[in-house]
Amino acid sequence: MHTSTRLKVNEVYTRSALREKFGIKDATINNGIFRPKGHDSIWLFVTQQKTPDRTQYDDVLKGDDLFFDGQMAGVRDKMLINHEANDCEVIVFYRKAKYEHPGAGFRFEGRFGYVDHKGTRPAHFHFRRLN
Repeated sequence: MHTSTRLKVNEVYTRSALREKFGIKDATINNGIFRPKGHDSIWLFVTQQKTPDRTQYDDVLKGDDLFFDGQMAGVRDKMLINHEANDCEVIVFYRKAKYEHPGAGFRFEGRFGYVDHKGTRPAHFHFRRLN
């Protein structure tokens, strides 16, 4: 199942609401890169301005282009790079700051496709909006 078919672009969703909507019990939904069981989707949770206690990844959405740092260990890099070949969509939940939206929610930006990346640990990704 592609998650995007059950979400509305520009709608704000909290992680709690997403857990309830999709019956998610997996704690890794709290990570920036999440692959829910039973979904052909990779969820990116992107906060542009991180709180001081978080790794200061360089993430920004500029128009239809998302520039996103992968995780330090790089474990999920291949999954992101090969998402199209694996018939898996990448969807983006975005906020400028943690409390930009009620309940620390994220605006659902829609589906994005891999463009390229540079470096490792973390890899610096470029994705482009598909919607």
